Amino acid sequence: MAALASSAAVLIGVALPAAVTGAPGGHNATALGAQQARLGRQSHDALLELYSIETRLERAKAQVSLLGAQKARLERESASTRVSLRLAQRTITATQRTLGARARALYESGDMNDPVAILLGAQSIDDAVTRLESIRQIAAQQNLILRRAREAQTRLLHLKASLAQRLSALDRLRSAALASASSLEAARSAKAGTIQRLKNARALTGRQLAGLSKQATRAATTSLKKTESKPTTAPGTTTSAPADTPPPVSGPVVKGQKLTVSATCYCLGGSTASGLPVGPGIMATDPSVIPLGTRAYVPGYGNAVAADTGGAVKGLTIDLWVSSCKKAAAYGRQTLTITIL
Repeated sequence: MAALASSAAVLIGVALPAAVTGAPGGHNATALGAQQARLGRQSHDALLELYSIETRLERAKAQVSLLGAQKARLERESASTRVSLRLAQRTITATQRTLGARARALYESGDMNDPVAILLGAQSIDDAVTRLESIRQIAAQQNLILRRAREAQTRLLHLKASLAQRLSALDRLRSAALASASSLEAARSAKAGTIQRLKNARALTGRQLAGLSKQATRAATTSLKKTESKPTTAPGTTTSAPADTPPPVSGPVVKGQKLTVSATCYCLGGSTASGLPVGPGIMATDPSVIPLGTRAYVPGYGNAVAADTGGAVKGLTIDLWVSSCKKAAAYGRQTLTITIL
């Protein structure tokens, strides 16, 4: 009886492919299989494009942040320049007032600007020379202070104009970076929608293929039953029907699922198996366990995306990219529980 059951199983296995392709609807199964393969390739290509868009988006956001920091620094420098300009103007005004007060004091003391009058009013030659020197020093100091004040004012005005130009240029660059980031955000959303539609189409095609497979299995089983002879059983022998429940097959990873994995780090340069350049957040996986494109949270590392493979990365193993080979060696091998995002 056991031999008969084995023969029946073998016959069903042989008859099933013929039933799927040769029975009514067999052409549909072939077409659905080709469509499933095509959708898989399209999904893979769309996923790689999404990786590229997200990489460019991160760079655009970093550029916006950098330009924002530069603008803030220039605004602080511009504000400091305006304060310095006001202080220079106040210094000029105060100095002029001081010199004016000193000049008035000389006039009130009886001194005059007329050299002849000073000579006639002086008590001695030394007194006349002293008075003339005082007037000359006052005039020289006034001219020196005014000249230096004008020079400082000119430098500050030029600096103020230069800062204004640089701020204007930064504003244009930042606006362009913001526009680029916005465009990439829209492209990412559109590409994510495309990936979801392809995923739904693949799921529908898979269900259709499963339905055709079940129909073919029932047809092959019915055909075999009609050709089988009734088995004889020896007295006292009991028979049992073979188990018709297939062994469980693990499905794809799903959002929120937790996986306990063996984690290592690597620091190689170049490009990943998916064509993307290596960088922070890149994770090498076994695609048969964690498909390329899967995002996960890794404790102690952060968010990562499965975008690379490796000869030693098999089963529940991941390899995380880090920038330093020293860090990779220090990380060693750790057992972690990651969360699928």
